[in-house]
Amino acid sequence: MIRTRVAVLTAALAAGTAALTGCSSGGTAAEPRSAGSATTAAPLSYVPGTAKDNNAPAGTGDFFNGPGTDPAAMKWVQLSAGAAGALNPVLRNGAGFTLYRFDKDSANPSKSTCDGACATTWPPVLVQPGSKIFLDGVAKSDVGAVKRDDGTLQVTVGGWPVYRFSKDTAPGQTNGQGVGGTWFGVTPDGGKAGQSPQGTDSDTGLDYRTGTAKQNNAPQGTGDLYTGARNAPDAMKWVQLTAGSANGLNPIVHDGAGFTIYRFDKDSAKPSKSTCDGACATTWPPVLVQPGSKIFVDGVPTSKIGIVTRTDGTRQVTIGGWPVYRFSKDTAPGQTNGEGVGGTWFAVSPSGGKVLPAAGDTGASTASPGASGGPAAPTAAPSGGSTGAPSPAGSSVALGNGNVTLDSGVNFTEPNGSEALAGPGCKNVSQANSASSLDLSGGPVKIWTGPDCTGTSAVVTGSIADLSTIGFDKKIVSIRFGN
Repeated sequence: MIRTRVAVLTAALAAGTAALTGCSSGGTAAEPRSAGSATTAAPLSYVPGTAKDNNAPAGTGDFFNGPGTDPAAMKWVQLSAGAAGALNPVLRNGAGFTLYRFDKDSANPSKSTCDGACATTWPPVLVQPGSKIFLDGVAKSDVGAVKRDDGTLQVTVGGWPVYRFSKDTAPGQTNGQGVGGTWFGVTPDGGKAGQSPQGTDSDTGLDYRTGTAKQNNAPQGTGDLYTGARNAPDAMKWVQLTAGSANGLNPIVHDGAGFTIYRFDKDSAKPSKSTCDGACATTWPPVLVQPGSKIFVDGVPTSKIGIVTRTDGTRQVTIGGWPVYRFSKDTAPGQTNGEGVGGTWFAVSPSGGKVLPAAGDTGASTASPGASGGPAAPTAAPSGGSTGAPSPAGSSVALGNGNVTLDSGVNFTEPNGSEALAGPGCKNVSQANSASSLDLSGGPVKIWTGPDCTGTSAVVTGSIADLSTIGFDKKIVSIRFGN
């Protein structure tokens, strides 16, 4: 019978097949952590996007209503950058609860000192081998796990062990902030969260507000929700800057309507300068504001936000000094069609950096997202046994040397267990024809109906909750990874 996921991951690590080096958009974290991150490595699967985007089972992980030590609770954890109360940026879990760090712990090396009664008041965020960590606006390089004195594994961010607070009884509360002068909300890189400046900034003339446009009761049909010209007064009433992820790109910034925000390599950050005018600005509409416009900050540090005056006199938002834009060919929330265009356009990070596809990926998918506004549906292109397959855009796809977990049930459930495989090269499944869903990180990969990568095949570029949708339910016998 199929081995359980924990057993398989443990065995894979022992054999050296599941270990990865470097950072990717997902994959098994078996490598030693660098200074400032966890000192005890654990086989965890890092997945860009939210639990909802990735169809995490209901009633598990952050949605589990019971002890954090229950296996169902430790199945997955979501780390999302955002705002909570006056704090911005700060981490929240998948249910919207604020996460904290403790000054009496240490980050280098990672060490938790909160045990016993302390851990009852401040429940540690626990995982187990094989757990998924969903990353939404949080860099994988900042996340790890450390073994506690009782043998459990606690999630770390920037090396700092992270916790919930028992007296936060509803999402968005920050009752733990400043308790005892030692407990603070944790930022996406492990720092202490603080209050975000609010009100009108004398330098920019912009009115900064913590949280989302919806939370701040922004008028409907204005700002990012305006459907007309982006330089119309109603369009420039407000802009929302939210840290998040899209199509495997993480952390990125998107607006209040869920559209990806980009930067242009031919611009400059020091000094801020936009060079995209005329037809360029039609294809790449600049994010514009005017004096008195509101900027809603949700996981993006206010200190990183500014404005620059364009050659036509309009005022464009900057992040980390870089002028930022939308892409006219992104026609639905969550798309990243502008990523890598011309080798000069890239999604922008919350600090203003350009976000590149993870190692092993050929770029972001250009398919439309699902109804939930999450990542695009994975490509599965039958190739009839050839060694390559067309991508959605028609160009060849380089296979990734990542990780696959085959689950025996749909929606990543495990009624009869699961199996993990990792590259490089062709890998045979130990229990063939048993998988109904496929969890992929570090793809694309090619799945086959025969042993030793023979028979009918399809290239998949993302996780698939129901393999019957591509005609491969209980048909996978082998998988080809990159070399």
